Amino acid sequence: MTETLPADPDALGPAERRRSRAGHLLERASPALLIVALVAAWEAAVRLLDVPRFLLPAPSEIVALAIAEWGLIQMHSLSTIGSIATGYVAAVAFALAISALMIRWPLMERLIMPIFVALQSVPKIAIAPLILVWVGAGLGSKVLVVASIAFFPVVINTMAGFKEVDRGLADVFRSVAATERQVFFRLRLPWAVPYIFAGLRIATTLAVLGAIVAEWLAASNGLGYLVLSGSFNFNTARSFAAILALAVIGTAFFSLMSWIERLISWRTGISDATTA
Repeated sequence: MTETLPADPDALGPAERRRSRAGHLLERASPALLIVALVAAWEAAVRLLDVPRFLLPAPSEIVALAIAEWGLIQMHSLSTIGSIATGYVAAVAFALAISALMIRWPLMERLIMPIFVALQSVPKIAIAPLILVWVGAGLGSKVLVVASIAFFPVVINTMAGFKEVDRGLADVFRSVAATERQVFFRLRLPWAVPYIFAGLRIATTLAVLGAIVAEWLAASNGLGYLVLSGSFNFNTARSFAAILALAVIGTAFFSLMSWIERLISWRTGISDATTA
């Protein structure tokens, strides 16, 4: 059975090229079109079924409230972004440092990794109150909660990248009597970059989750606090506006890490081994 090869774009006629471009544009716009369709269905269902506003506001009401209370939402968004960014940086720094130590001394990995797995298995909603008792309410507790949630996927993916080094290249380094420092910085670390960024992307969403958990438990600012205050006051539109802001922050954070990965991969010539 012969395989049909795709037609050469240069060999297509004007009509075929226009249809190809239109299909490509439709494919790229399909996620946005799906979101628009879902929002329109939501708006229509709320109005046709006459759903009470305190149960489920219409998207138009949420947008109107977000515009009217933009200053309030912006203030709480900046507080949440600050705790997310600080906790995320702390988690990444700790994860990369401890991974470098564990790959250098395997005994440390055998001792510490089971502890990390056990801590990760415990719901963070159970650990967060203890952190609040130890540190107190404020930025410090939010940073610790974010870091405790976000560090684990970075550690796991970084260690996987360190261990997946090509054995042939490792033998070459050993044949020239390379030091452990040279093997780490010139072989293990570059090889693990795609794995590290896979963990970083996962950690972005977990960092947002950690900030919200901390703000739910004890905080007087932040989007998590705004969601709770809106629900307690039956101002569901405000809660939805805060959730929408969280979605935008999380998506922007994830996209930023993906862009940085593409930038580093382009400059270094590193291909994404995790998708190969």
